[in-house]
Amino acid sequence: MSNGANGSTPWQTALEKIQEHDLSAALEIILEMVGYEPDNVSLINLLADCYYYLGEFDRARACWEEVLRITPFNQEAKNKLGRYKTPSFQSWIKRYKHALYNIEQKNYEAALGSLRELLGENDGFVSVYQFLGLCYMACSEYDQARIVWEKGLARDVGNETLSGYLNMIADTGNKKVLITDVEEEQVSQKKQGAQFPIQKAALALTAAACLLLLFKFGVNPDQGGTLENPEATQPDQIAAHEVVNDKAAEDSLVLSDSLLIEEENSRGGSDYDVEKEKTYYNEGYQAYREGNLKKAMSNLGVVVSMNTGSYLNREALYYLARTCYLQNSYQEAEEYYLQYLEQFPGTNYHDDSLFYLGVVYNATGQKEKAIQVLEEMQKVSPNCGYESSEFFQTVMKDK
Repeated sequence: MSNGANGSTPWQTALEKIQEHDLSAALEIILEMVGYEPDNVSLINLLADCYYYLGEFDRARACWEEVLRITPFNQEAKNKLGRYKTPSFQSWIKRYKHALYNIEQKNYEAALGSLRELLGENDGFVSVYQFLGLCYMACSEYDQARIVWEKGLARDVGNETLSGYLNMIADTGNKKVLITDVEEEQVSQKKQGAQFPIQKAALALTAAACLLLLFKFGVNPDQGGTLENPEATQPDQIAAHEVVNDKAAEDSLVLSDSLLIEEENSRGGSDYDVEKEKTYYNEGYQAYREGNLKKAMSNLGVVVSMNTGSYLNREALYYLARTCYLQNSYQEAEEYYLQYLEQFPGTNYHDDSLFYLGVVYNATGQKEKAIQVLEEMQKVSPNCGYESSEFFQTVMKDK
């Protein structure tokens, strides 16, 4: 494969696409690379990550199994396949597939309820946003469909399926067509597989590569994971960049009152007030988006102090840490990032929290701690995109 126009390698370009929340573009690049290097386990692991966050779980599992066939002791594939096979996640997968079955049977209300619960438990998978939006459309809740699809598109900005849905929803005359035809086609593709032509037909592949070609079928792409784009080496430069990115890329993160929030049950006792938590979170997050960081800190702090362990509590804790970080209140930012990592390990902002904790440690002269958390980030979330940032490369080069 040739290098890109800017001289970067395809591998670097793929990582940049992941960092830019463009999983669809990254997937296309990685599939072509795998065609040339079918035994490259780093590529296959990265391919698995893309499939996983796009919601193509069977294909992600097949990739990890292929890595272990090639290198049986590959720790990354063993760890991720192990987490995939845990009873709790397998239960989640089973409920997800049952929701797709309900859509196929036109039982949209049941599917909608299931998908909302699933999204509350794992909010990093694009396909959940795709099908939840279709259910909202089927129930004539068009604004809800738009909100959900916009949130999904923020996780995969190049997702043509979600972009097409949003374009169609703008035309009120197409709403009925979208529901009667599209959702059946999409569910059928998820179940049976539909060709996704990415690689050149004339590409010569080895026998092992032919196995990986099977993974191309049925792909309907959309962190991931929540990945941001830190290009500067100094905390204040990163912070300025993040304020701009947060207002644009996260514009769809506030879900309406009828999405997710009602699904949160009290885990803080009889005094827990769902409406109070929701109100303070909405006020705090809106203030955060508008750059009113003092108001954001005040409102998000109330939600964090409730300590309910809910979806909103988790979101509030992460954005409270970021609010402190953006104000250069590094001691408080450190405290809240550490609290997030302790209370919500392995969730949506785990790698983000580790990265920015590293930035905080570096800014406060704690270089060894910065290296430790960045190494931990590499271990728990390899290929997350932050490794290509200038800050990461500068710190790790001098370790």
